Amino acid sequence: MNKRLYKLMDWAFIEEVIYSECSHPQDLLGPHAKGQTMLLQAYFPDAQSVVVKWKDRGEPGKPSETEMEVADDDGFFAQLLPTKDLGVYTYVVTYEERQAGGKTLKKKVLRCGDPYRHAFLLNDKDIARFIEGKCLNASDILGSHYMEHDGEEGTLFAVYAPNAMRISVVGDFNSWDGRLDQMCKREDSGIFELFIPGVKPGDKYQYEIKFKNYDIIRKADPYSTELLMENGFVSVVPEISSEKCRSLYSKKSVDKNSALSIYQINPFEYVNEDTSAFVRMSEVVPEICKASGFSHVNIGNVLTSSGSRREKCISFYAVDKRLGSSDELKAFVNTLHDAHIGVIFDWVPSFFAHEEGGLALFDGTGLYEHIDPRQGYAADIDACLFNYASNTVSNFLLSSGFKYADDFGADGLKVCGIARMLYLDYSKTEWVPNIYGGNENLDAISFLKDFNTLMKSKYPGMLLIAEDSSLHQGITDPASDNGLGFDYKWNEVFYDDFRDFISMDPLFRGRNLHLLPDELTYAFVEDFILPFAGREKTSEVGRLYDILPGDDGMKMAQMRLSAGFLYAHPGKKVIGAADEICGKIFKDLNALYETEPALRQGEDDPENFEWLSNMNEDQACVSFVRKTDDPEDMLVFIANFSGIEQSFSTGVPYEGKYKEIFTTDDKAYGGSSSVSKTVRKATDKRMDGRTQSISVKIRPLSMIIMKFIPYTEAELEKVIEQRIRNYTPIKKSKK
Repeated sequence: MNKRLYKLMDWAFIEEVIYSECSHPQDLLGPHAKGQTMLLQAYFPDAQSVVVKWKDRGEPGKPSETEMEVADDDGFFAQLLPTKDLGVYTYVVTYEERQAGGKTLKKKVLRCGDPYRHAFLLNDKDIARFIEGKCLNASDILGSHYMEHDGEEGTLFAVYAPNAMRISVVGDFNSWDGRLDQMCKREDSGIFELFIPGVKPGDKYQYEIKFKNYDIIRKADPYSTELLMENGFVSVVPEISSEKCRSLYSKKSVDKNSALSIYQINPFEYVNEDTSAFVRMSEVVPEICKASGFSHVNIGNVLTSSGSRREKCISFYAVDKRLGSSDELKAFVNTLHDAHIGVIFDWVPSFFAHEEGGLALFDGTGLYEHIDPRQGYAADIDACLFNYASNTVSNFLLSSGFKYADDFGADGLKVCGIARMLYLDYSKTEWVPNIYGGNENLDAISFLKDFNTLMKSKYPGMLLIAEDSSLHQGITDPASDNGLGFDYKWNEVFYDDFRDFISMDPLFRGRNLHLLPDELTYAFVEDFILPFAGREKTSEVGRLYDILPGDDGMKMAQMRLSAGFLYAHPGKKVIGAADEICGKIFKDLNALYETEPALRQGEDDPENFEWLSNMNEDQACVSFVRKTDDPEDMLVFIANFSGIEQSFSTGVPYEGKYKEIFTTDDKAYGGSSSVSKTVRKATDKRMDGRTQSISVKIRPLSMIIMKFIPYTEAELEKVIEQRIRNYTPIKKSKK
């Protein structure tokens, strides 16, 4: 090595790079001006020689290639070049036959660009927004992004890991060697970045992270949009997608008086060997929804998850490869939107998988989770809990949630596991109180308020649904009014309570009728969505159908009765994978839901619901009213939970006519009767605290809906005349 070149070398810095302990390799590697010359340095461990080659240089007197000098036998090369502008060049690296790890590695020639000839690509303003914790597009900043830069095609990698000593990008393109492609830290931001020429979509990679205690571990990219379940977790540089999604309702305000009926699906039930789940869903689900009249589809978690627990995410950006590709998911969403069916995604920002190659202890510290296990670990599900006070977590989760709307055309998000977020002592024996000594997670509450407010500001029509099993108040109150700002609360308690009741033998239901009105004590506290058979195919109790008493005929009757009771009850509707009864009954129930104002308008107002009879133990029948401000909208519901046909009388609010418009026992649904054509007039018989009543015959295990029809003026005159005649003696002529 010539003396001038030797004097220009920073040998302490070179040693830092060789030992892979450098967080700013760009200050050493690559080209650096030295007066009128350029010092070029490169590190290729175990290489025999490195040649710098220019493609089509075409300048007189300038060579098309030059061999670099060996500065250190570990593979450090340098060359002093008589120019201030190197242009685009390629390294031709030769490895002679050598022994490594007990194997003989044959001679190999590697051609690659120089990652360190490029200036930083990340924008200072974007970095500042990220540090502040209000970045809604963090996945556009971090992760891997294929692009053209400085005359070369390649991929920009960026990762946030402020406590790491060194981070390298490893992949097939560099033989998974962490000594190569060491990333460059952006000052005090904690972000490492590196543009690697030649890395293209489809290439696999991981981050090799050296902790400050000198431990080395490989991690998947937290912001990768494609993840493979191999060698831990391997990220993939994403393809540039041409598939675009469009939301149906994102620019409209949520109408609480609309008919919201949701068909809930578990995408893993559509997995088979021949076709991806998303393709199969595209073939099946839109037809089910159109045939049955559902307005929306709720898709279970589609992100890469751990084992059999589908909601325990490994990645919050990558679609699970077991289900299909991102483009196939987008195509499925577009198929639903073409049929005017909205899409609601499950999103689980409450915990993440406790896997070594994932988010846990990402840079050697609790970057995403609380480091204290009393705060950062959920033993009951073996998962890590997010630290919502961290700006890193805010950016990470905000961007993940917004990705559903921005990339996948979501019309709604069902935010799962809210109770675990809200309470510090949820399913814990040891926990840390908040600053006021209470058990509420104040940081999580603040995060949810911020997320809902930001989402509504950009997408006013986005349905925001809280899946919450707690008694926390104000879930659906506006964030500006000290609520959490959700549109609806997913009421699992309603279904659990009703399931406990309907699974009883009909002989015992009469004495337990109080379980039905009990639920109404809180039905108007929040704006609820009511699930039916929601999670039953995977729960410990099995499907609802399987736990119902009786033979197949009785089970089917009770399934129809349950569906009718769901639609009769105040609250928006969710039907899970209840294949036994999907079909015409839901088409007709959804049609009634859409056309009958009493079923959807003002359902959060307790004044619009009235029990008529709910304590008839002997008959196990109940009756109630749904109504609006207009008496002509009123509907009367009568449900027979017993196993025998009943003659049942119930008080009614108004004198007038009552016409049956629906029965769950209709032959069209597999029952044994049909809608009665008899129009019943209310009589003067007092019942249930009412001056008027009607009597009906109702089939076992069925429900009927009757619509109130006021008298016309002429009919009313006849009724008045008849009443006078009935109760007024008339003088008779005496002989």
